[in-house]
Amino acid sequence: YNSNYTCELSMVLTGAAFFHKYYTYLYTLWQPKAVLDLVDDKLNCEDIAMNFLISHITRKPPLKITSRWTFRCPDCQDTLSQSDVHFNERHECVNMLTQIYGYMPLLYTQFRLDS
Repeated sequence: YNSNYTCELSMVLTGAAFFHKYYTYLYTLWQPKAVLDLVDDKLNCEDIAMNFLISHITRKPPLKITSRWTFRCPDCQDTLSQSDVHFNERHECVNMLTQIYGYMPLLYTQFRLDS
């Protein structure tokens, strides 16, 4: 799991993602119960689990559609995503999901659609 700012990506945050509602159905009713148990246990990683599911089914990397500028918030210094504990927990989720799926379904891309 790497959260550095690079041109390469294999996941997108689902809070700002567009995907067909069918994947929500599959997330809830089709994927292994161990995935849902992991998300429930951690109260985290549902976005990683969704990326694993969609990549597993489509065998394609995500598309990143973004603006050319990066949002910066100088007053937002105590964010969850900056915490080492949060990073380590998400890294552990990636490892556990890889074990559940039996392989790493996430595919890397450098393709972006900038506005």
